[in-house]
Amino acid sequence: MSGTVVRIPVTLAALLVATALPALCSAQERSPWLPPPSLEPPGWQRPAAPPPPPSTPLPPLLTRPLSLPAGMLTLQWGAGFAYSELGTGGDDGGLGASFDLSAGLGKHLQLDFGTGLRFGTLLAADRYGRVFRDDVFQTGNRFVGNPWLKLRYSFLDGPERAFSAGVEALIQAPIAEASAFSVGVGVPVQFVLPAARLRVEAGLYMQFVLSAGATTRNVLNVPVRVLFGVSEGFAVGLVTGMQMGNAFRADASDANVQLGLVVRGRVSRSVELSGQWMIPAASPHGLDAYGLGFAVTHRAR
Repeated sequence: MSGTVVRIPVTLAALLVATALPALCSAQERSPWLPPPSLEPPGWQRPAAPPPPPSTPLPPLLTRPLSLPAGMLTLQWGAGFAYSELGTGGDDGGLGASFDLSAGLGKHLQLDFGTGLRFGTLLAADRYGRVFRDDVFQTGNRFVGNPWLKLRYSFLDGPERAFSAGVEALIQAPIAEASAFSVGVGVPVQFVLPAARLRVEAGLYMQFVLSAGATTRNVLNVPVRVLFGVSEGFAVGLVTGMQMGNAFRADASDANVQLGLVVRGRVSRSVELSGQWMIPAASPHGLDAYGLGFAVTHRAR
């Protein structure tokens, strides 16, 4: 009995050694310095990375809303030439440059900032580089144009609407000599007829000069701008409207009716070029003054 009891454990131990021997030999063949196997799945099992989101283009020429989409920032750089013989006793020409910034702050809310430079002239030549955006009365006519800040809220807006409207508030700082602070309010409106490739911008703007000694105490501006789409990225248009100093007062000036031609084209998803020829007072002064302007509009963000 005792011999049998001893032989059973020995036999069992021999079986265990025979079973473990291949695994021990395999472990000896592997280098102890190799790193552990990777836990990442092989390349063919990994999910593909999503493509980067496409950059947001500028809104379309004809159907763009009154206010920029939230988070979008655009810059417009303009250059203008002005000619006038009104009150100068002779021919007078000058050059100017304009800068305009627009930012979409939220749904239907837009902030605008702008200023200009005038070179060797008392004429406000920078206004002609502000293509399709001349809604601010530029008090002062020195080297630096008075900068302005404007906040717009479009309560009726959207690319699917044929009619849009909004409200604006404006403040302008007196950088130029012999000028003062001015504030303004406005109601911009627009009509869009995609079937006719037509866009009409209009509005009513009133700007008040905060100075008791100012000759011009307020200015009424009623612009009308028509844009016709020749193609998806190119349009021609007409600029007109009326501007009157000291409106609704006994010393109101004659109403100046402007008239001009505009071309606008998109050269890429985020860049537009535009130009205009405009007579600031086609009535009552005729061709005694006119201006040419060119502008580059691009999306900064």
